Amino acid sequence: MGLLDKAEKVQSASPKPDHTSDKPSAKPASSLLQKAEGFLKSPEPTPATEWIDDDFSLPASEISDDLPVPDSEEEIDLSDLPDFDQLSDGEDHDDFWNDEGTNKEDNSDIGDLFDEEKTPSPEKEDDSLLEYEPEFELPSDPEKDAESELAELPEVNLFDEWEKEAQAESSKHPIQPPGEDVAPSDKQFLFDDESDFGTAPMAHHLASKKRIENYQAVFEITKEIASSNEFSEYFENLVYSIIGQVGCSSVVVFTSTNPEVTRWDAVEAQGLNLKDNWSLFSSDDIYQRILDSETVIYAGDLKRSRLPERELTILNELDAEILVPLRNKEECYGFLSLGKLINGEEYITDDLEFVKIVGDIAGSVFTRVAQFEKLTEELINAKQVIETNESVLQFAREFASVRKMDDAYDLLIESIKKKLGVKQFSFLVLDSETRSDYVIFGSNFILPERAKDFKLSKDSDIVGMVSNVPGVYKLENFRDDVELKSIFTNDELGVMSEFTILPIINLNWLVGMVVVHSTGKPWTDITRDVAVAMLETSAPVFANLLILSEKEALFRNPFNPLESKILSEIDKAKDLNLSFTVSLFKIQNVPRMIHLFGAGKFARYADTLRKTIIDHIGENDFFTRVGQGKFAIILHGKDKEESEIVIRKIKSSFTKKDDFFDANFKPSYRILTLAYPTDTKDKNQFLEMIEEA
Repeated sequence: MGLLDKAEKVQSASPKPDHTSDKPSAKPASSLLQKAEGFLKSPEPTPATEWIDDDFSLPASEISDDLPVPDSEEEIDLSDLPDFDQLSDGEDHDDFWNDEGTNKEDNSDIGDLFDEEKTPSPEKEDDSLLEYEPEFELPSDPEKDAESELAELPEVNLFDEWEKEAQAESSKHPIQPPGEDVAPSDKQFLFDDESDFGTAPMAHHLASKKRIENYQAVFEITKEIASSNEFSEYFENLVYSIIGQVGCSSVVVFTSTNPEVTRWDAVEAQGLNLKDNWSLFSSDDIYQRILDSETVIYAGDLKRSRLPERELTILNELDAEILVPLRNKEECYGFLSLGKLINGEEYITDDLEFVKIVGDIAGSVFTRVAQFEKLTEELINAKQVIETNESVLQFAREFASVRKMDDAYDLLIESIKKKLGVKQFSFLVLDSETRSDYVIFGSNFILPERAKDFKLSKDSDIVGMVSNVPGVYKLENFRDDVELKSIFTNDELGVMSEFTILPIINLNWLVGMVVVHSTGKPWTDITRDVAVAMLETSAPVFANLLILSEKEALFRNPFNPLESKILSEIDKAKDLNLSFTVSLFKIQNVPRMIHLFGAGKFARYADTLRKTIIDHIGENDFFTRVGQGKFAIILHGKDKEESEIVIRKIKSSFTKKDDFFDANFKPSYRILTLAYPTDTKDKNQFLEMIEEA
């Protein structure tokens, strides 16, 4: 209730004066503005210059805008009041109330409100009246102040009222219900982590807590797998970490550690036993689906997509629930197969989000581990190559000082035992007397009394296989080889662990060979390279030692067997008036073929050509190898036309077997032919054709 309303209330309760007489009163009535000025007058007035300019003619409506509001809910609106300064002192103020449309008879003299005799007692005063203490005062007129006295308002403390109202309002809406257990006063802590003042449902709190646990687990898993330096450790850490956090019954890792192989194999498993048939190829549906997916895949969705029988069987054997790709940006290295949860529940969104993040992190770590393993392998290979080169160089220096065949044999055997881990062996050289067989020079496997029985014919399949290029030739089924069974007994073949041949070739001629019967450890690629390098280095030394010995006649003219045969055929042709033909088969581009496909592939190709030639010549014909990929034949009693028929049969038969290389490389060979007596009667022309081809 505003101040003006309260004044009107008091006015209505006071006796109404008689306004019937128009005669002015003996004592002029005080104006309302004067009474308001007296009502608001401060005990210690402040000069008017402190709050208003010297112009005292401002209307009351403008002054009231600067007055403080006594009540927070109701204000005294003086804007509708007229300008009292413009009213004359002798004017009857009752006309003002009549102008406002108020019944003159219903309004009593407003001056009675401020009469001391009619001022109500403090006990009957409304408690809501405010004790108004303005910081400024209105300008006053001393003469008008003397005419009336202002009644004093009762003293009311506004702030006490506000405090009571605030306490009453707070009791209706307590922040914490009475009787709640509060924190003990004897304990000090930074914050309250036990009280639950949240408004979200309990399920949201549990999900939030699980997500925080998942993120903490991601940090731990990242540290675990990031510390892996090899794939075996990486896979093990990854599998155990996922099982420990997700709680799935099984985890299987499908990937390939060889970037050149487009196949994912099961390399690690926990909760299941690995099977050899758990492999996915690049053409499989599951492979393509995971390759194109950037998030987890439900195994049930794959099963409903009509998978091939083999892939469906793998999924059923895995008992897979979800498949998680191992990705790093655009690369996909495989996937994780997760089984059902141990507690029997279904995977929730937080679980799927967790394994998705782990799959991405594992993919990036996979790249780092692959690079680390590759770098480690390269460093190991480089170290082995350096050691191999130093070893071969030292071996060559030692061999260069050898002057006897026995010393060379001892040095070679000592080196292959130490560097290659050879336990049982046999060393063979070409027999200088027969010039057609390779005989035992030394062995720790074949007994001395059995050494004279061990011979390999120069025309045998074994010699033909190993006589073209240096390398390591291992006979896989040597116990079933017809030639070896004719030389060794079944007991001797049963004792042998292997039959690996290391040929000793000098100037395209097979000087000898080392046959390995058993080794202390499996050979690696580095071991094979060392073996080939050692025998290539020793081959010239063995050849020179044989030349310097009493067997030198064999090596003075490498075409000696062929020359003797040609001279024999010339003599027969003269006596019997016959013809014969000498033909040469030479494989083209041998160095390029060896560089592209390796010595082993070239050796098989050359041996196939040798066998094809032998299969199409007669018993009286002669065949010999005269160099690397070069074969010569003497067709007895055949002229040039008859020889052409035999050659066409050889070419036709060999073409059907020519499937050693891919379509981008086509091997070739050339054939040279000279017939006696139509082409030449000089043996030197036959030999020149063979040498210069």
